[in-house]
Amino acid sequence: MKRVFILLLISFLTVPVFAAQREECELCGMWIDQYMSTRHVVTLKDNKTKSFCSIACTAKHLEEHKGKLKDIKVADFLTKKLIDANSAYYLEGSDVPGVMSYISRIAFSARRDAEQFQKKHGGRIITFKQALENQVSK
Repeated sequence: MKRVFILLLISFLTVPVFAAQREECELCGMWIDQYMSTRHVVTLKDNKTKSFCSIACTAKHLEEHKGKLKDIKVADFLTKKLIDANSAYYLEGSDVPGVMSYISRIAFSARRDAEQFQKKHGGRIITFKQALENQVSK
């Protein structure tokens, strides 16, 4: 009985430690590891990096911190690898559910991949700048 109590105590004490190690979206607090295919990573001029679950949260942050942006990366929807957001091809309005938005906006590193995905899932291909503008205006 004593052994069971000690094991239970250890498991309860370690849960907060593991939970604290999960990276959260800087704006909404959702766990980034659950949104690896839609995440955005912003580097500010002071070299601090901030991770976001979606372009929706990223757009809100950028609106509040105009002029402080140094670099922005986005996950390629298919590979989950980070790429330069300014050279990404965003697919807007596909049947993929949006993250923190009613309208989905997902990124691809290659136009060919965006076009193939578009054939199966709909939507329109736009630039990062257009995706940001559309996110802010809606």
